[in-house]
Amino acid sequence: MMKKRLLYISMTGTPDIYDPAPYADLQDTGDDRFWVANRLQELGVLDQLHYQAASVTLGDDLPDPDEIDAVIVGGSFHSVNENQPWQQTLKSWLARWRETGRPALGICGGHQTMCLMAGAVVALRASGVKSTSASIDLTGSGKTHPLFEGFEDNPEFHFGNNEHVLEAPDGAVVLARDGESSALAVDLGGNWLSIQFHPEVSHINMMRSWEISDTPQYAQNYRPLPDAPRMLVNFVRYAGMLSD
Repeated sequence: MMKKRLLYISMTGTPDIYDPAPYADLQDTGDDRFWVANRLQELGVLDQLHYQAASVTLGDDLPDPDEIDAVIVGGSFHSVNENQPWQQTLKSWLARWRETGRPALGICGGHQTMCLMAGAVVALRASGVKSTSASIDLTGSGKTHPLFEGFEDNPEFHFGNNEHVLEAPDGAVVLARDGESSALAVDLGGNWLSIQFHPEVSHINMMRSWEISDTPQYAQNYRPLPDAPRMLVNFVRYAGMLSD
């Protein structure tokens, strides 16, 4: 049986914004095009998929949507409100993908982009950047949603964002929230899911991103979360990409 095709779209940052070199000594390096693949490999399911990745901030072309079975859109050091040409290109491609009805998962900046396309507002968090490993509060819908299968009611994930979705778009189902953000995870309908947090990034990479920043003290806020990457398996299973 032919393997299902999973596309990861990277938008970590243009070269003037993001330099992967300080991460080169880490297991995951600083290239997020490998992070999802690494987690899926560690969880024993990567060999069931045909995985490919493209970086819109580095100028990679995105494939024809008909050549893909499911998509994950990653996070970014850019604000989704910048409306740069590469962001316009991405949103145009995602609009075409939306029409296929096939599954998509947005992570952090990907979550914000997908919610923005659906009519939501993305703005700065009132309390400033959220830079920590923290629990989220699952809603009733979240507790029974396939994305959170096997998780407790207050699972923990890594965060690194200074903007958030103010309210879920009309028609979306909120799956998780916290005291400040009312839409940390949403089901946008049409097989579009999105999350503000990071199940794909190790705490080591999150720590390094702050260690080399102007606020290195934030690096101490992260800890290992070995269960978090299981959400990626939940998504590819939801997308019908696994044989089991």
